[in-house]
Amino acid sequence: MSTNNDKIQNFLSKLSVIDYKYRVLEEGEERFNIFTALHKVNDEVRLFSRFLSVLLSPQGSHKRKDQFLKLFLETLAIEDFDTKQCEVYPTEQNKSEYKNIDILIINRIRKQAIIVENKIWAGDSNGFESGQLERYYNLIHQEENIPKENIKVFYLSPDKREPSDESLGVYKTLDNMNGATIGYGSEILTWLNLCLKECISTPFLRESILQFIELIEDMTNNNSKIEERLEIKNLIGYSVDNMKSAKLLTDNFKHVKWHTVSEFWNELADALKLKGYEVISQPTDSDISNTTHYEPYKHGYESSNDYGIDFKSTNGLTLYVWNGTGDYWLYWGVKKSKDVEEKIISAINISSNLFKHTETDLWKEFNLEEHENIFFPDFSYEGTFNLIDKDYRTRIITEKLIPEIDNFVSSIQTPSYKVF
Repeated sequence: MSTNNDKIQNFLSKLSVIDYKYRVLEEGEERFNIFTALHKVNDEVRLFSRFLSVLLSPQGSHKRKDQFLKLFLETLAIEDFDTKQCEVYPTEQNKSEYKNIDILIINRIRKQAIIVENKIWAGDSNGFESGQLERYYNLIHQEENIPKENIKVFYLSPDKREPSDESLGVYKTLDNMNGATIGYGSEILTWLNLCLKECISTPFLRESILQFIELIEDMTNNNSKIEERLEIKNLIGYSVDNMKSAKLLTDNFKHVKWHTVSEFWNELADALKLKGYEVISQPTDSDISNTTHYEPYKHGYESSNDYGIDFKSTNGLTLYVWNGTGDYWLYWGVKKSKDVEEKIISAINISSNLFKHTETDLWKEFNLEEHENIFFPDFSYEGTFNLIDKDYRTRIITEKLIPEIDNFVSSIQTPSYKVF
């Protein structure tokens, strides 16, 4: 009599056959995408917000005037917004946000405005006195003199998650801001496909939109072929055992993620100790749960996921490895202190041209291949998912992460190091 493990193994082996077949087919397809070639896929500002605002702008170089904007309003079922004499920020000429608002559509003549807060993985930037959405809503009302009933606030994310209570502030719900949540995989894809139909005869514009659609489908895990999805669905529904196996995997995947993240940090700390570093602090169980059990969506991503390992080297440096947040993969850095001469830190920063320089520290993302990058909130990234494999996890830690830190530390100790 077969055990549950046997049934799951049998199910997974059949699933891997389907996956292999379609990956082989993909190898012969063109995969170049200008957006991912130039920007990180989780770059909210420089990639997503700017491209969306260009399409939405009646003054955009697409030469479609307010056509795309009207389709956007149609998709969101907005009927009372006047698109004539509208401005959309950021613009193609000035790529800065308006008052930190990701996308602002405003008609100053008719006193109407639409705020789109764009969240890929970053959380809400709440202040001490007000929440992020609360602040933007009040700002447009007060500084642009637009009645609150004429301001609509939309919260855009890959999965239509809700903003934090802190971000909503006194308004408590998006409905009280005349808005709603919208998703990349739903409303934005629907709108982009409507735009696509309008530019069949303009190849540059058409291909740009097509590549942006492909980017979104990858981000929302919606990029598999219909034939592949049907095969997977049929495999799951083939038997009661297969259905139970699929449900068991789905129900327990968040726990798989939790243990993977926990083991990664513990093994990294052990590897640092073996190299002679003194580990000062490392993530708690609560920190890890905030990443893998979706608590950051509730409380605000940036604050909930601000954690990592602090450690010291034998030559007096205080360093850290930190969980990737917002626009950044897993990263590491060295803290400035009285024990470290500023001129040496500056010399390394200038000579390497790799570190970001702040008043308190130097930091950088790990020098990993694109397919190895680590971003714990999203296990759909190959480099994050592969950490489930213990051998892979050990190799990344001992052959990639630790050596990069060691090379930096040893450069400080080298007597012949040139100070600029």
